Amino acid sequence: MSNKAGWIKNPWGTIQVETVEKWVPSRGELLVRVEAASFNPIDAKIQRYRSQYPIILGFTSARTVVSTGPGINSVQPGERVVVARWGQQAGEDPRFGALQRAETTFADSAGLIANLATVISALTIYMGLPKPPVAGTKPPTGKKILVYGGLSAVGGFAVQYATDAGYGVLTTSSAANRSMVEKRNPTHIIDHSRPDEDVIREIRENGPYEGIFLKQSAPPQQPDAWFFSTSPSPGDEAIPLGIEKLWAGYSEILVSQAAHRELRTWYMNAYLPAAPKKGTIWPIRGRKVFINPKE
Repeated sequence: MSNKAGWIKNPWGTIQVETVEKWVPSRGELLVRVEAASFNPIDAKIQRYRSQYPIILGFTSARTVVSTGPGINSVQPGERVVVARWGQQAGEDPRFGALQRAETTFADSAGLIANLATVISALTIYMGLPKPPVAGTKPPTGKKILVYGGLSAVGGFAVQYATDAGYGVLTTSSAANRSMVEKRNPTHIIDHSRPDEDVIREIRENGPYEGIFLKQSAPPQQPDAWFFSTSPSPGDEAIPLGIEKLWAGYSEILVSQAAHRELRTWYMNAYLPAAPKKGTIWPIRGRKVFINPKE
């Protein structure tokens, strides 16, 4: 039995669609067909730093269950799921905790799962924010956080997640994109296209903050501070003394570490299915690429 896979054969190579052997699920496993894969910044990092080729990129995707192995009762062939794996016909282990019935379009579902997991891990596990309710919002806590980059996929989710948890959120955006960021309900938006000194002054005037989350890597301009970011950056060695940058593989930590099983279960079984339904969580629109448009 055959299957199609989009391989990258060498560093910086293009995607090549080829026929490969179709995997057969064994006990406790299932086979799913990729309907839409989301290429995220993590895929660029994998291609940049991984030395073994060929590889198949597309860390998150929405899929249809094709067949199940013995012992699988939670899903049936034909049902839709969203996962964080690779490949067109790929084996998934439901015990891994990265399966969830899709409640949106295939493309939107593929763009949600990893970025939203990143936000939950960064803000709740690392920053200490309480979980928001699955429906509605918590009463205002009187506390604030700063999310730099409210239009980015991760930044936008962070604004909405913290707002629903009862926090005031200061974020940044260009004037052209302000209306899109306003839909996330931040308490204050700074135009980051203004001169740096004006942006820094406005950030300070609206503080203090319980935490700072930056999708981008520029550190806060204040002494004795620490902030969370999503990755290391080339200029990290120039961060001033007294400022500490903290980063981690947030989504992987949420999904794989046993200590966070309860939070992971809440995310996969309660928050992820409900958030798109209530209309407060939606992915940033990306560009769709059809590898096999006739299929």
